Amino acid sequence: MSIEEYLADSRRVEILKVGGIELKGKKTWVLISSILLMVALMAMPFSAACAPAAPPAPPTEGKVFELMMQNGYPPLHRLTPDSFHWWGKEIEDRTNGRVTMIWFDGATLASGPDAYEAIRDGVADGGNIDLHREDPLFLVQQGIAVPYQMENSWQASPVWWDMLQWSPDMQQNFADAGLVPVWVHSTDIFNFHTSTKVFPTPADSKGEILYAAGKVYEQIIAAMGATPVTTPYEDTYTAIERGMLTGLCWPWAPIRSAKLVDLLPYHTVLNISMVPWGGYMNQTTWNKFPAEVQQVFRDLGMSMSGLCGATLTNEATDVINEMKGKGHEFFEPTGAARDAFTAPTGKPIKDAWIAEVTAQGYPAQAILDKMGDLAKKYAGNAYGFDDWWGVAGRVWLLEK
Repeated sequence: MSIEEYLADSRRVEILKVGGIELKGKKTWVLISSILLMVALMAMPFSAACAPAAPPAPPTEGKVFELMMQNGYPPLHRLTPDSFHWWGKEIEDRTNGRVTMIWFDGATLASGPDAYEAIRDGVADGGNIDLHREDPLFLVQQGIAVPYQMENSWQASPVWWDMLQWSPDMQQNFADAGLVPVWVHSTDIFNFHTSTKVFPTPADSKGEILYAAGKVYEQIIAAMGATPVTTPYEDTYTAIERGMLTGLCWPWAPIRSAKLVDLLPYHTVLNISMVPWGGYMNQTTWNKFPAEVQQVFRDLGMSMSGLCGATLTNEATDVINEMKGKGHEFFEPTGAARDAFTAPTGKPIKDAWIAEVTAQGYPAQAILDKMGDLAKKYAGNAYGFDDWWGVAGRVWLLEK
């Protein structure tokens, strides 16, 4: 699809309309839609109380399913328009309109820490979940976060989808949690981004106060000699601006949407690992779908995983280029200098994960071995592109 074809694409026209009003500012439509949808949601209990008793539910054959979808990413994070909304419209097209989705972007339906419970309990029909926030419930999935296995999300996301098909333990884990995976993705690759300096050696991080996105990164930061802090990531901007944090161990991709580019001009590049996310349906909602609708979701599982990975990887490249244009300082150690970092932050973290997962009865080493085989298969962005993506993940679907 060319840029000209993309601009004329019907799905682009549709997503720029809210309540029949075409918006001129493309950056604002998702925020306005979320506000309007929240007002409508708040009014539902009153309307239900005043309405007569509902007739019995019709059979699901031919029924239209309007899904309430939780999105923990902000509206201007590239995944929101380029992956989640794009996939939702593709599902609608492939089901001939039998499935439609209302997206609550920026955690407006449930806060990040509450996303899992919201989907499990049916507050949302589905959406994305940061599984790293749910450790140890999804400990086995944290194998994605074990350091120094993969290069980016375009590699890791297809690896993880294949891992899910391979591992009955992962499948049962999700079933026990009341979730049905419809795609999985990892974050972009984690590195150190600071307001103070780069770290030529691990010892240079001593005295730094760094945000940690979960247990693995707490361990990594502490092993280097810095102080890890696990404040909610929604608070990171304020914490860095006020000097309460001096930096983050974080992916490249969300730094721009979190408005942190100008606050973090120093980058120590180790390409550590990723955090497992993904898209999940409430089990009860899933069971209401007829078989042919479920199959549409299944058919897009790997491809949507790949789209998320490609989107994040391309966004990371754009963010790095923007940082270089602003004169940021980058330090990427090699050889013995890199070994000085990986020795305390690699094998000890891996061994701790293996011990903990094995104690829960999972074949931890076999999981990592299989992950390593799949990592070779998808190295170098080998998954490529799928036709239905169009320009999604390659060209911003919203003006910056």
